[in-house]
Amino acid sequence: MSKQKKKVSSSSTSDAKAHAAMHRKRFLERIGDLCNAMVGPGYFEKIPSVVLDQMYATRYPALKIKAAPGSQVSKVTVIKANKLLEAFLKNQYIDLKNGSRVLLPVLLSEGLILLNFLHMIPGHYFPHAALLKEQFKEYGPESEGYEAIQEMLEVLVQDVTVFLSDLKVSILRADYSDTPVFDMYSRRNDIFIMETKTEKSTMVVRDKKREVVRLGWVGPEMEWIWVKVKPSALGFDVGSFDIPLDVYIQNHALDKLQERVDITPGIMHSIVFFIFNDPEINHVRYHDRTLVEYYVADQKVGYLHVELHGDKFLIHTFLFLTNNGTPEGIKLEKLAALEKEDKKHLEIDKLSTFNSYHIEKNEKLRKLFIEAGCESLLGLGHLQEFSAKEIKDKDPESILKYLSDSKYFKEELNEDEDIGGGE
Repeated sequence: MSKQKKKVSSSSTSDAKAHAAMHRKRFLERIGDLCNAMVGPGYFEKIPSVVLDQMYATRYPALKIKAAPGSQVSKVTVIKANKLLEAFLKNQYIDLKNGSRVLLPVLLSEGLILLNFLHMIPGHYFPHAALLKEQFKEYGPESEGYEAIQEMLEVLVQDVTVFLSDLKVSILRADYSDTPVFDMYSRRNDIFIMETKTEKSTMVVRDKKREVVRLGWVGPEMEWIWVKVKPSALGFDVGSFDIPLDVYIQNHALDKLQERVDITPGIMHSIVFFIFNDPEINHVRYHDRTLVEYYVADQKVGYLHVELHGDKFLIHTFLFLTNNGTPEGIKLEKLAALEKEDKKHLEIDKLSTFNSYHIEKNEKLRKLFIEAGCESLLGLGHLQEFSAKEIKDKDPESILKYLSDSKYFKEELNEDEDIGGGE
């Protein structure tokens, strides 16, 4: 071997040792910080160095999402899932009863090593083992604190699968039973995702063949939970034939939902499922159809137009709250003479561009939209960060200028002048 190769080899070995030493140092620092946050100062020092070495040697691998064995989940989906999980875990804290806050990613790594290790060892394992086991008991397996860690991971993983689901394609579910937070004896730290294709078909609707999807979601055991709704729950009078029927949604409705609400498809589609899977479905009968109220962040943003189609329900389309065809849209037209083309021109016919005006900050426009029944749209500006498109802010005065000749704003102007004259 040449002297040059020996130098490179020696340098690499030295770098590896330095890296390993730094990694161990950071591990011990985090264990110390966790001890101080959970039970107070002085307890970390009671753990012998040889025991800390055992913890370090048996630490868990990094938490990763992988495709379930035998599944057809693509590599691209797995990469997206891991990036989402990393983003969701960032800056996530768990609040402890003593007032301290601990980062969830730290709890899911060094925290689990500490808690599971102390739970499994006998009280005589080292001089202060019994004392430490007692002090950490309220955070150990089967405790409320431990369940809080499990619940937070469950929620975050569920969010990942919802974000990557799409009724037009497939629904994702995850199995996290192989992670140490659910199996302390596991030497893996893998979350496995599985993909189930949705049930797609076609229907003849108004003499045209339409692509539809059966409405449902995949349950914890990878079983389909199909939505079934009684006609009476949606305001349809069918006499004694009031039996639960399947619900289908047109691709057209999913397209309009994307166009007019414009947030992550999986979030919007899961909301549709939960709305129709609820025993009580908020709806209004409007002319000869049923409009099912659609909520985002507990605020009504529009309606799903539903009709009885033979022995099943069909969701035809999604109407944004300001659209013609909704009670609010019609009232907006009556108040300010805002017709369909006007709403389209001003771009107040979809959530992303509606939000860009920040109408809630303009008193005159705010009053108009509240009077029309659209107050629920005024508090959804925070949803812009979930929009698929970047929308620049618009000037609300441009709407006022456009509507300056409308009867509504002329009357407003006259009222203002009367008040001014009275003073």
